[in-house]
Amino acid sequence: MVATWNPAASSSYYTTQTQYYLEGNHIPSVWYCPSGQLDIYDGSQVDIREFENLFAGIDTNGESLLPASGRRTDRIPAFDYTMSASRSVSLLWAGGGPETKLAIEHAQAKAVRAALSVLEREASYGRRGKGGLFYEKVALTAACFQHGDSRPARHSDGREFGDPNLHTHCVIPNLAVRADGTIGALHSTVLRDWKMAAGATYHAALAFELQKLGYTIDRIGHNGTFEIAGIDDEIIGYFSARHNEIVDELSEAGTTGKESPELAASVSKSTRSAKLPSHDLDSDQIWREAALANGFDISDLHRLALEAANGRDLATLSADILPDYRSDVICELMETRSVVDRRDLIRAGTAELVGSGLTPEQIANRIEGLVKDDDFVALGTDVIGALRYSTPDRIKIEKNVVHIASNMAQENWHEIDPADITERFQQHGLSVEQSAAALAACSTARIACIEGSPGSGKTTTLAPIVEAYKNAGLRVIGAASAWRIANELKVDLQIETRALASWLEVAHHNHRFLDHRTLLIVDEAGLMSSEDTHKLLQAVEKSGAKVVLVGDRDQLQAIGGAGGLPLVARAVENSSVSTIVRQHEAWARDAVTALGNGDAGAALGAFAERGLLIEAEGDAASIREIGDRWAQLRRSNPAKSMLLIAKTNAEVRAINEQIRSRLKAEGVVYGPEIPLSTITPSGHTAKINLAAGDEIRFLKRDDGLGVINGTTATVLHVAGRTENADLETQVVDVSIHGRRLSFPLSTLADDKNRLPISHAYASTIYGAQGLTVDNAIVLLSPAYDKHDTYVAASRARDSTQLVVNKNIVNKSIRLGQSAPFIDRDTEPSQAERIRWLAARLSRSNIKESTVDLLEYEACKRAALQLRPLDKRQDLELGA
Repeated sequence: MVATWNPAASSSYYTTQTQYYLEGNHIPSVWYCPSGQLDIYDGSQVDIREFENLFAGIDTNGESLLPASGRRTDRIPAFDYTMSASRSVSLLWAGGGPETKLAIEHAQAKAVRAALSVLEREASYGRRGKGGLFYEKVALTAACFQHGDSRPARHSDGREFGDPNLHTHCVIPNLAVRADGTIGALHSTVLRDWKMAAGATYHAALAFELQKLGYTIDRIGHNGTFEIAGIDDEIIGYFSARHNEIVDELSEAGTTGKESPELAASVSKSTRSAKLPSHDLDSDQIWREAALANGFDISDLHRLALEAANGRDLATLSADILPDYRSDVICELMETRSVVDRRDLIRAGTAELVGSGLTPEQIANRIEGLVKDDDFVALGTDVIGALRYSTPDRIKIEKNVVHIASNMAQENWHEIDPADITERFQQHGLSVEQSAAALAACSTARIACIEGSPGSGKTTTLAPIVEAYKNAGLRVIGAASAWRIANELKVDLQIETRALASWLEVAHHNHRFLDHRTLLIVDEAGLMSSEDTHKLLQAVEKSGAKVVLVGDRDQLQAIGGAGGLPLVARAVENSSVSTIVRQHEAWARDAVTALGNGDAGAALGAFAERGLLIEAEGDAASIREIGDRWAQLRRSNPAKSMLLIAKTNAEVRAINEQIRSRLKAEGVVYGPEIPLSTITPSGHTAKINLAAGDEIRFLKRDDGLGVINGTTATVLHVAGRTENADLETQVVDVSIHGRRLSFPLSTLADDKNRLPISHAYASTIYGAQGLTVDNAIVLLSPAYDKHDTYVAASRARDSTQLVVNKNIVNKSIRLGQSAPFIDRDTEPSQAERIRWLAARLSRSNIKESTVDLLEYEACKRAALQLRPLDKRQDLELGA
């Protein structure tokens, strides 16, 4: 499902929009209005004049429905929620007879109504008061226009036409009828934020209605998207030309619709061609002819779908899903967060039951059962009063992290001679700030934290600490979230190190890796989730050891739930090392500091003044620009280290291909190539070629080969057939820092013959955190936030160059303007682009913990003198 907002400001624009929704539409357009507000009867047919009036915010007499304060010229007149059936459903509809078409149209209408009901119940709020400060629950009204095709697009055989695309525009007038009868504006942000939950509801309801018609659902994907069994991917792919256009443009940008939904919406709008009036063409005939020319018969899809269904009883479908429902929802929601908004609970709880044969009402009851049975516990509310949840286990874990850290901070450990440690500070040339942090870490407390900005010399600060404890006869070991960082720590500090997961695995098998005479130093501790931090602190507490956590809460956030470092910092006084020393030039250090402070505007301005903010004309040009800059640095400084950084795996692959093509042209990469199917860190399949001279990165630890996640190697030779070969026969020789290794590719393959390797010419931001190089080139995009930018722009000593797709920024600026005042002829200035981009790059996305929310709710109750939301004392902060 796609939701879009259409800003409008003049009567001519309203008329244009009205004609778009009503023109040539053979399916009756109806009102959704259960409340009967605005004199609209629920289910009645949309009248063009009535629709125009409400779009304009006026009544039948031409009088404004809005108070004077709400009649702004830039007022957004309506919001368009567009709910689109999957392509197989649209094809089934397009190829069906009159009865089949009507049945599917009714199924679509019921599914749309179910989604609107969720929006009305959960996300329909009006604003009132100065600046819309106060929110009031209101009813929802929507004009539902059901259409059957997409905009024209060129297909693989050269034909150009609009594909079958059964979809409904739900145009919601921006009119909130309040309790006192006055009319104000809807809270558009809440409506927008609920689009994924509404989409999951739409998918679940449509699946149920289609299953009632005898079809079977399969290929269930993200947020509950699905296809009809019996309609294969080949015909779906051919009749998805418009979708493929958008996917291709996003692919050039190195991203996907799932990874960058806002960019996908921007691309969708900016690549639209005119929608032809339906009376000019016989769409059914065009679709039939195109299908037959490509070996399909769309009129036969109904039979194929029913044969694939094989008469399965609707009542038995849930038997496969319900046993794992609770655990699946908990796993999906808690994997990357600790606090769950109600909209996310509704979304995930609904998406998990798509195809289950349950009605939307039954699904809603199942979701409420998750709360009733305490699988999810309400901890507080958001600004509109919607509940926010977590699981009892996560609450207990995060409270216990604070508790353990507090206890360890008060317990005494081995004392280090102050004179010895002070002398070592002088020997290592530590600054006053670094010395103070190191001295605090050497206190007798069993836990210490050192927080430091990127490039502030945290490793330098650790060196005398390690020496002092070793000199006292104590054992010092290290850990980091990634093996690569752990190995660097091993080299820098000359101590035994492992990835944190490896140490925890040792503890899990009851093998002691800690004792009362061991100091554990954990680097990049800001990447540790609360769960990993809890496991670590339990092991340290039980053993009598001491731990020093080193990290930065402002850099990349924990991949799992809330970060563990902020929880520890609640109980342990942090030492800070904030003076950046990595960058050679003062302006560069100031720019990195500005990024850390959320002032991306100042930082981008500094880069632009020095010609280091490079604006390219499009996605492909951005990748080429990175290749050109890479080549220049390589020629001028061949001995210096370089890092190419991007946010997504898709962007990294695009850069890798660009660099690899240049190396092939130079003859650095040469000889026969082996095509491989690889698996990305996110679990997706990607295709790459391997040849002699390639730089590759292992993405998984393999003790047999002696590699870890992040190990890089140079391919010396590839042997075996290059096509249709068994991986057993394909052998690769590589060099890993002088160590030669030969292995058949089957050694690394998973059950789908995918290999956990990639080319190593570029890195994601997560892969770059903790690295220091001479020069860096960053593919910057609007998808970056403060934490991404802070890490990416702080890796290099000598120079950092930022490359951005100027066209995407320009499109985004224009789409943010209010129609009809969108200036498509004048390009925004660089200052405007920097200002817009800076706002994006300054966004902070610190992950919230359950302790944060419980504390906030406690403060809110104290301030408002309200009774606790949840009377169960075991969930109160500090209980």
